[in-house]
Amino acid sequence: MNENKFRKDLERIVGKDDSSFSGIELANLIRNKYGRSYDVTLIKKEFMGRNLLAMNVMWKYREQRSFPLTEDEYLLRLDDVANNLKCWGAVSHVRNTLEKSRERPRIGKAVSIFIDLDETGGRANEWIYR
Repeated sequence: MNENKFRKDLERIVGKDDSSFSGIELANLIRNKYGRSYDVTLIKKEFMGRNLLAMNVMWKYREQRSFPLTEDEYLLRLDDVANNLKCWGAVSHVRNTLEKSRERPRIGKAVSIFIDLDETGGRANEWIYR
């Protein structure tokens, strides 16, 4: 009991162990937050001379008849995004931002979670080539 409480307190302070973060966990975070299985993309944006990466929660969602991906394709895409987030050390940042955000995806407007890899944004070029 004490060990379990200690672990929860520690996770609250430093974040959860992100080494096992997967597409299914990302899907659950999104579904729990918004009530739908929204699509996710990674983009690179230039802002004030810096290259920033962002995870966009898009307005299309799996439960729509017109959604272009099967469930397996959707989970594979989220697995890819989750792996990138782990490499960047951004899983806790994404979790916290999703938890606190009041924004919701709507037609033509994604929810962007910006991920700053370093002060200059130079490392962003290592990851996304757009």
